[in-house]
Amino acid sequence: MPSIRIQRLQKELLKLLNTSLKLRIRDKRLSMVTFTEIAVTTDMMYAKIYFSCLNDDEIKVEEMTGLLTKSLGFFKKEIANSHLMRTIPDMKFLYDSSEKYSRKLEKIFEKIHNEEKGVN
Repeated sequence: MPSIRIQRLQKELLKLLNTSLKLRIRDKRLSMVTFTEIAVTTDMMYAKIYFSCLNDDEIKVEEMTGLLTKSLGFFKKEIANSHLMRTIPDMKFLYDSSEKYSRKLEKIFEKIHNEEKGVN
C-alpha cells in the first residue's frame, strides 16, 4: 500500500489531469474520456493512468489510447506548470474496464430479479 504522501499526490494528479482534459485540451475526440485512477510508483518515476470512455467499443478504446499517448507532452507540461512534482513521471495510459464490467453485472442482476418476480 502506498504511503499517505503518494496517495495524496495521486489524488491531486487525478484532479489536475481531469481538469486539463476537460478545459484545456483542444482535441474534441477526447471529450468522452475521463481519468478514473492514477497509480504512481513509490519512487515517483512511473505512473499508470487509467481512463474510461463513454463509448467503449474496442476500436474506440484503442483510438483513445493512441490519442492520449500523442497528448502525453501536453499532460507532462500541465504537471510541470502546476509545480506538483519535481520530476515528471513516465506515464502510461490504460483502459479501465471496471465500469463496463459493472454494467454487465448490473444487467445480469436485473435479469435475475425479473425472473424471480415472474416466478413469485
